[in-house]
Order: sequence, then structure tokens, then C-alpha cells
Amino acid sequence: MRISLKKTIAIAFACFGLTVQAQQVEVGLMLGASNYAGDLSNEKFLMKETHFSGALFGRYNINNRWAIKGFVGYGRVSGDDKNFNEKRNNKRNLNFYSDLYEFSVHAEYNILKNDLMSYSARPFLPYVFLGVGVFNFNPKTEFQGKTYELQPLGTEGQGTTTFNDLLKYDLTTVCFPIGIGFRQKIGDDFFIGIEGGLRFTRTNYLDDVGGFYADPQIVRAAYGDVAGLLSDRSWETFGGNQNVEGNSRSFKEKFRNDVYMMAGITLSYVIRTKGQGCPQF
Repeated sequence: MRISLKKTIAIAFACFGLTVQAQQVEVGLMLGASNYAGDLSNEKFLMKETHFSGALFGRYNINNRWAIKGFVGYGRVSGDDKNFNEKRNNKRNLNFYSDLYEFSVHAEYNILKNDLMSYSARPFLPYVFLGVGVFNFNPKTEFQGKTYELQPLGTEGQGTTTFNDLLKYDLTTVCFPIGIGFRQKIGDDFFIGIEGGLRFTRTNYLDDVGGFYADPQIVRAAYGDVAGLLSDRSWETFGGNQNVEGNSRSFKEKFRNDVYMMAGITLSYVIRTKGQGCPQF
């Protein structure tokens, strides 16, 4: 079969382009832990409130310094005033947990160059990343043997006649991941590594706490008896409501909004086009 020189060159460039592109793409997973810093952790990451997290990701290596990563992650966060002996925590007596589902895009910078084209190279790649994403959360609590979603209960009076200008917080909002990691090539096509990152969020209600106490009677009238009881749980430890309407439910001093973190071990695979080279002619 006769093929023109122009067609031969075009096929060669096309095959080369596919090979380079494939060698720049990685897919992988991360397994590790999640935690949060907010009102019900006294703005600390408490080891006892650490939970399992996992993620899938795809990385496109733009060049040997820069990469773009798509990240789909799951984690759980929780907090409890009973973790602290401070009087204000005992008086508030709140707790929560929430599952998180994150969809984000990260820009990564390799501190050391990545050898994209070599099978034999075994680079050690420390990197930093910064990104933007959205995540979904839904704070819940256990009460009298049942699980209750807190946002619909308007525990700070959101959406009641008295506080109708105070809207219920969104359960899907923006996050800004920032972190560090490193990965080591362990074979022709595999990397293993460790990554950890904070997620600065646009919400102060990851834990359903972010504003002021409402009168439990107002909450009860709008959303039912359970809502009124969960809006101020000081009665469980003091035998009666100890918090006055308008007093702060939030004790934050460091962060305006809540922060969560995800960290873990990563394993990624470099997609190549083995056996799909230029056709014989």
C-alpha cells in the first residue's frame, strides 16, 4: 500500500501526540482520614473526631512543573461539646456529625521536575496545590435514639416569623482546598504518595452552629417540639434552659467560617498507549 509523504508525516505526528498526551494523564485514589475545625471542636482538629475518607482523582500533567487535578472525595466530620471541660461548652451541650461530598479542581506545582516521558526514571515529587470546589454537607445529631437532620429544624430561628430575615443555610457551598503532598514513582506506570489539605469553606454552619440563640418557644412553634429541644440543649445537663435569646451560640475567635481537612495515601496509574503506536505501512 502506497502512502504519500504528507500522510506519513501526519500519521507520525498524530501518534506522537496521542502518546505524549496519554503519558501526561494519571488516574488514582486516595484513602485516609477527615476532620474539622469549628465551633464544636473549639477550632481544633481533635484526633478522637477523625473519620475515614476516600477520593478518586485524575491528574493532567501540563508540563514537568504544573498539573491540573480533578478530585471527587468523601469524608465525615463531627464535634461534641462533651469533649471539653470548659463551662461554656457544658452550658451549650451540642454535638453533630456530617458526611461530606466534595467535587474540586486543584492546580498543582511540582517542587522538583517530573520526568514525563521516561519509563525508567523514578522521580520523587513533592508538590503543593491550591484549588476551588463545591461540597455538600448535612449536619445531624442523635436524640432519644433517633437521628435528626439539623438544618430543617432552624435551630437558631432561621425562617421563623420572628427571624424571617434569617435564612436557612445552604447545604451545598464553595470550598478552597490548599495543601501539600509528595509522590514517588514505584514502577513504570505507578506512583504512591501522601497528600494532606485543608478546605476553607464559605459556611459557618458545617456543625449547625454559627449565630445566636433563639427563644426555644419560637423554634418549637415553627418546627415542632424536637426543634425547640435541640435549639438549646443545656436543659440536658442543667435541668432547664440556661441560654438567653440573643446570646452567642458561636465562640469562634480564629476562623470566620468552618474548616475541614482530608489527608491520606495516594496511588495513581499513568495511562499510556502501549501497543497503539503508528500503523505499519
